[in-house]
Amino acid sequence: MLRTMLAEMYGGKIDDEEDFAALQSLVDNFMTPAAFESEHDVLRGLQGEDTGEKLVLPEGTTWQDFREWVRNLPEREPPTYLGLPGNAEKVLLVGQANSMMADLSLITGILDE
Repeated sequence: MLRTMLAEMYGGKIDDEEDFAALQSLVDNFMTPAAFESEHDVLRGLQGEDTGEKLVLPEGTTWQDFREWVRNLPEREPPTYLGLPGNAEKVLLVGQANSMMADLSLITGILDE
């Protein structure tokens, strides 16, 4: 019931079926009874290839345990945390650079006239 509610609540505005399936996969992977087991890797099943990265939930159940766990997370989460390939950020940056160069070329052409 919780999985359905989360997927429908956060996916209510998603109109692409592949994106909704990705959200459903994330919810199913995080909201599972296995998450209560020791050493449960919440990234398992999300990564296409085995990157060797693991994201293990804290052993404790206190507020302090979770705060410490969050503090120890990397400053920038790798794309693999969302089931994306490890080079997803590079692909995005290359696309932004290409767009910027096209805009710069357009502006240069206008200024030359």
